[in-house]
Amino acid sequence: MSSSTTPSGYKPIYTREILNHIEAELANDGEYIELQNSYGHTAKSKNVNRGIGRRDLAPGCKGQGNIVAFNDERNLRRLELRGEPSKFFPVYNLSTLFQGANRTKEETRETFAQVLQAFEASEEAAAIARLIKTNLKGCSVDKVIAFGLGRIGFLRPGPSQTFYEHAAAKIVAKAAQEVSSSPKVKLLIYDPLYTDVCKTVLEEFGLDIIQGFGAKGFSLVDDNTIVLAHHPNFPLREIIADIAKPLLISMRAQSPEGPIPFPDMRADVDSTRSREMLTGYRGVSLPISRQKAFWENTWYIRNEMADPEQVDETKGPSSK
Repeated sequence: MSSSTTPSGYKPIYTREILNHIEAELANDGEYIELQNSYGHTAKSKNVNRGIGRRDLAPGCKGQGNIVAFNDERNLRRLELRGEPSKFFPVYNLSTLFQGANRTKEETRETFAQVLQAFEASEEAAAIARLIKTNLKGCSVDKVIAFGLGRIGFLRPGPSQTFYEHAAAKIVAKAAQEVSSSPKVKLLIYDPLYTDVCKTVLEEFGLDIIQGFGAKGFSLVDDNTIVLAHHPNFPLREIIADIAKPLLISMRAQSPEGPIPFPDMRADVDSTRSREMLTGYRGVSLPISRQKAFWENTWYIRNEMADPEQVDETKGPSSK
């Protein structure tokens, strides 16, 4: 394939070095943040939030702070057309509004406990556990990483999708632990906008928070990881395609042609690199209607682990 159809000859856009570098730069909190790209070039970006650091705000408070933002293959292609691909920087610092919790730890803890108890007994949880155990039995799963599931401490009254998806992440980790050849399966979650209430309550329930500004968690993904995400507002599939080949990725199916119905979905669209990655996977959908967690997601299982008797999203039930 030519470079016009294969951006930069499959040269990775994202690397662990680049992801860890932006995290270190933001943690150092200098006057400028140094950016890196895969061409070995650097650039400096003004740190407009110097001295603020990470935002763990008191309930009801809000303020600006730093977060990592991502450019994707579409931006690279525009620069390639201008003959300037070396000016492409995949990650950069962005100022965003952080908000403190609007729920107390007690309220959040009680709600999550109720949701978790109900979800664990549900048909949906049983289907998730079955999918994991059937397809990953005997595999060396050492971690589950869930990205951007949302804040449980900053929500409208009552349970919502984010509670169910954190509960589902626990189901995935528990099922993986039961069939993994690794002695321990870690459950890691990552959302740079978590409030202090989110962090406290989720850690009480055994979910380990990855600290950072929005890039560190991706550098932890490897070939023994299960990745969970739902309509992320960042190019998840492109980042994963450059970093590793996880055992399983739960995410929205490959983008259909035509308009994208949800704004956040425009940030995680298919690319040459992500399509190439998914040739090594087969997609399975949960046989559950009206899902409470990860609705519309496809569970992409690396080919060598796939059970041929599962239902393939694109081909339907297998026949003998």
